[in-house]
Amino acid sequence: MKTKTISWGQLFILFGAVCLFLFAFTQRVSFERKPEIKPVEGFVFSSSTIVGYTGTDEVLDIPNGYSYGPTTNYSGSITFNNRSEAFNFLQEHYTTGAAGYYDFYNQIYQQTYPWQYTYSIDKPSFIEGDDFLITEIASSAFEDNEHIKKVILPDKLESIGNFAFQDCYNLKEIEFGDSLTFIGDSAFWNCGFEKLTLPDTIETIYPYAFFRNKNLVEVTLPKNLKNITLGTFNACEKLEKVIILSEYDIEAWHTSAYQTFSNCTSLKSIYVKQSKLEYYKNTHPWSLYATKYKILN
Repeated sequence: MKTKTISWGQLFILFGAVCLFLFAFTQRVSFERKPEIKPVEGFVFSSSTIVGYTGTDEVLDIPNGYSYGPTTNYSGSITFNNRSEAFNFLQEHYTTGAAGYYDFYNQIYQQTYPWQYTYSIDKPSFIEGDDFLITEIASSAFEDNEHIKKVILPDKLESIGNFAFQDCYNLKEIEFGDSLTFIGDSAFWNCGFEKLTLPDTIETIYPYAFFRNKNLVEVTLPKNLKNITLGTFNACEKLEKVIILSEYDIEAWHTSAYQTFSNCTSLKSIYVKQSKLEYYKNTHPWSLYATKYKILN
């Protein structure tokens, strides 16, 4: 029987193949496909701020951040009859990362109206990423949205602007992040919360923030709260129980018409720490609720 022999050339090729395999293994070379680009849909961003939302999701999971994706070109001609129409066009097309924002903004004030405007805009899409971390929700960003039932806020969010969720009357649940310090004027006016626990990072709640939350039954105010402004929970007609965890003597801004819990006709109990009881009983306008205070265990 003949014996097969390996030539020096074949041996060299085999040796090279083994070396290439070992190199690929030790360097952890990956031959997998690149990760799929996932679009972020419905949100309108400007830098680190959410300025609008066009989606219809019932559970609104706001992304921690985003990056710019592929662009789409929009070209055409439009007539603006006044500055208001031009500003609406600016909001729709230029505040989403498209080049030319400042040029168009300046032209709004320089033009005479009606103004015939010819445009060619490369408008980027948004994808999952971390080039921009979300730290702010702009004023009125989600106002009048009838679809939202639950909101999950991003971890790095610091500020919720005025009227941000006003009249989102189906909004019943919210998950706060670890960085929120500011809740603006009327931010959650006329929402559908039934129970609310505010995060410990909050120090000031601005006027009418939870005005007319008609289904709200219980609210817990956080340990670092220092200021609560006029009408914060005004007209929460089902509110029965308030728990105040604050380590501070909370200053309550007020007028003769609007106090913290004015027109909360079902309010029965306000739980405070033993060490703070005298402050709340004897300091206006907290003293208006003197008969409702109970000691927090």
